[in-house]
Amino acid sequence: MNLPSILGSLSLFTAVILSGTAPAQGGGNHGNQAVMTYIQSLPLETIDASERYLLTHMREEEKLARDVYRVLAQSWPMPIFANIAAAEQSHMDLVLFTMQRYQLPDPVPSDQVGVFANPTFTALFQMATNFGQISPLHAMMVGALIEDLDIVDLDAALFYTDNRDVDTVWQNLARGSRNHMRAFYPQLQSLGVTYTGLFLLTAEVLNIVTTPVENRPVDENGVPLF
Repeated sequence: MNLPSILGSLSLFTAVILSGTAPAQGGGNHGNQAVMTYIQSLPLETIDASERYLLTHMREEEKLARDVYRVLAQSWPMPIFANIAAAEQSHMDLVLFTMQRYQLPDPVPSDQVGVFANPTFTALFQMATNFGQISPLHAMMVGALIEDLDIVDLDAALFYTDNRDVDTVWQNLARGSRNHMRAFYPQLQSLGVTYTGLFLLTAEVLNIVTTPVENRPVDENGVPLF
């Protein structure tokens, strides 16, 4: 996947939310302190344009997830949304921590829910929250779609970056997103829906949801730090 394809994924996500098409029917801080301590032990490296773009993009993409889940937590009394919103906050914090290492400006103009510098994220927020407020099933579908998109984007980010500290961020965000997919998948099943993937292949979704939760923070190669 090239860099323009990442934004293309957002367009596809938008199309799915707008169409209301469903898949075929049938937590907290994730070790941020350990990851930050590890990142601080790594040398600063030259940061190229792709890495700058991806850090900026993922800072807002993680805010999109956090903000959507905060709204859905208010609409539906289900712990899953508040718990994953807190995890997305830790993801935002980890990206910002790394951007500050390289003295990159924060693209987030305000911590207010639904406020983004990139108008694409504003539109996605509005559509995702409108769709997710229809019913608990729609809300769970939105969650699965967000995590699906995050995993694909983070896999692409790992391909386009080579700085050890930046790759460490991507590995831990991807680990968190896989855990979130593991949380949404059985919730959807309980509502009569089998999530087959939109950006991920069905086999990739099944590989994630049938493997154990990843609780341990990891390094730039995905190896647990302890």
